[in-house]
Amino acid sequence: MTRYEFSSPGKGVTGFVYTDGAVRLDRLFDIGCGFSDETDGPERAAGLVALAADARVVGPGRLAIEDVRFGEDGVRIVWRTTDASLRIESEWDYEAAAGVWRRADRLINDGEHDVVVSRCLARFAFRPGRYELYSQRSYWCNENRGSWRSLDHGSVVLRCEGGRTTQGGTPYVCIRESDADAPGVVFHVVPKGNWVIRVTAHTAGGDSPPFAVIELGMSDENLSLLLAPGESIELPRILIQQAPRRGPHLAAPDLHVFLARGAPVDEEKTIPVVYNTWFDDFEFLAPPRLRRQLDAAKEIGCEVFVVDAGWYGAGDGNWAEQTGDWREKTTAAFRGGMADFAEEVRDAGLGFGLWMEPERICASVPVRVEHPEWFIAGSSGRFYPDLRRDDVAAYVLAEMSRLVESYGLSWMKVDFNFELGVDPAGAEFSFYYDRWYGILEKLRNRYPQVFFEGCASGGMRLDLNSVFRFDGHFLSDNVNPWDVLRIRQGALVRLPPGRLAAWAVLRSVGKSFPRYGTPVDEGEAALITPGGSGAIWDRSETVDLDFAVRAALPGAFGLSGDIAGLPSEALRRLREHTTFFKKWRALIAGSAAHLLTSPLPKGNRTGWAAIQLQDPRRSDSLLFVYRLEDSVDTMVFRLRALRAAQRYEIENSDEAAKRPERRSGAELMQRGLAVKLPGKNTAAVYTILLRSGIRTVTLGTSDAAPFSDV
Repeated sequence: MTRYEFSSPGKGVTGFVYTDGAVRLDRLFDIGCGFSDETDGPERAAGLVALAADARVVGPGRLAIEDVRFGEDGVRIVWRTTDASLRIESEWDYEAAAGVWRRADRLINDGEHDVVVSRCLARFAFRPGRYELYSQRSYWCNENRGSWRSLDHGSVVLRCEGGRTTQGGTPYVCIRESDADAPGVVFHVVPKGNWVIRVTAHTAGGDSPPFAVIELGMSDENLSLLLAPGESIELPRILIQQAPRRGPHLAAPDLHVFLARGAPVDEEKTIPVVYNTWFDDFEFLAPPRLRRQLDAAKEIGCEVFVVDAGWYGAGDGNWAEQTGDWREKTTAAFRGGMADFAEEVRDAGLGFGLWMEPERICASVPVRVEHPEWFIAGSSGRFYPDLRRDDVAAYVLAEMSRLVESYGLSWMKVDFNFELGVDPAGAEFSFYYDRWYGILEKLRNRYPQVFFEGCASGGMRLDLNSVFRFDGHFLSDNVNPWDVLRIRQGALVRLPPGRLAAWAVLRSVGKSFPRYGTPVDEGEAALITPGGSGAIWDRSETVDLDFAVRAALPGAFGLSGDIAGLPSEALRRLREHTTFFKKWRALIAGSAAHLLTSPLPKGNRTGWAAIQLQDPRRSDSLLFVYRLEDSVDTMVFRLRALRAAQRYEIENSDEAAKRPERRSGAELMQRGLAVKLPGKNTAAVYTILLRSGIRTVTLGTSDAAPFSDV
């Protein structure tokens, strides 16, 4: 028996045992795995793969090790079925600095006949014990809602719905023994189509506690994948982290650093400050009104002006009934003159952008009538392109390219507002997403100057695969700032901050709202933001401008609403915020996020919240602090991952004229920074910068706190 171990400081030990031609996982970040010896326990708690093909389950006894190679940074395992028809190649790579495992499996048909695969999942079995799970519900305007539950019997199945990868749930789970002080393990599925995470309590017999078995990867709900001889499929990658004792949110910065190394930010492509027309008057696009919004957008420093839905379609009906017909309207909106309006936008010094939804096609649009064979029925009577066909994929690429070139776009918002249904290919949309990602890659390579923003009714496809196919991805259609704050907290557990896009949405109702203690005529103009679901104006509420903006600032920042109707003081203040964002957007784009307060569910407006965005290279940070409905006006926050032996300059962005405070990294981490916010539902931003001219130390040396420190 040979044992191989992988570890890094503060991250625990992962151990493999290789014996008698078999490999088993013995420990995963210090949590015991599998059997207490090689023979105890049920078969369904054994092995590292769950495979079913040709209507039969392939148990561990029918998988033989063909090759095993251990290296300094990981292991490669190859299994083959005993009939030699299928081969599974499994690559496990460990990045010790971040403490993240990446597992990538491939299934190959080495036989002489077609094979129909109905399941091929990565499997992890933990020792008998009492466990609990953290996972996230996710649905329209209510994304990333995390909660804990016990796993004492039965199964917990997490999955997405209808080809929308974060509708229903997110591809994320944390498991730990039922002890709030116990560390855990976090699993991320990097989906390519529908996914599943199945966690099952398997009894070992008698009164002993159950094994906890996690199987995850490509959904097996409707999987009937035909693999011809010689064909293979790359299965969804799995990322695995240790969850620190005080909660899985503390693993977020390690994930962000790991992702940044794999997909570094393009430093030549900044995040523009965008104004989007949607929350002004939704689909009703009146050029005189839009020109007023353009003037205001220029005044406050916006760099791109995006026209949202409503500009297209030659038929009757609202915007949703015209999708797929990307001809410009001639009887409404710009009446065929949108190219002239785009030129006006450029003359004002802003880039011009458009919204489109290339994957949803209405039955009556010309291309669907002319080529019905190109499209597949989805939900709600809509259709989507059959991207398995080369001519259809070429058509989608050509239409998106035509819009970029015809209107000189510098921004394209790409939406996705319906479910695809059940994949007729039996592949859970794996092939569909391969082609879709290929189209996006070609677009970004062809038009590197264009900012491509992803959207899927907000965050209904906001996963680790999609987020890197775009330059930014909309966080949620819910733009209420209190809700945005909570939705963002949940998202940061599994996604990098710099690619999450959100808007501050405002309009003025003048002095119509009386304020207690002040006559109406003497009060300030009230600003409102969407309430209720946060996606419409029907239920609005008053909001502090700084709070609304600072809820949207820690990512790709934008604005919407009636900014032309805001009072001059509000416009002046918005310009200050856009100037601040432009100064720090490079840091934000490549940052790791430390959640200094635990994520709480949407609707919880109590207490305080704080997010520290940090440049992993220098440890410079932006601290975003929010006081909600809390009676205390001062709160202390202990910062993280600073260089203990060095000094930092701390500045409140609202007090730039004051001399910055200077404190050591050790003091800021151990004693914290006191933040005072006199009013409820207000926010502040602090810069915490290494003093200039001092010794530079690479992150990870002895005087730098590791990201997982609390």
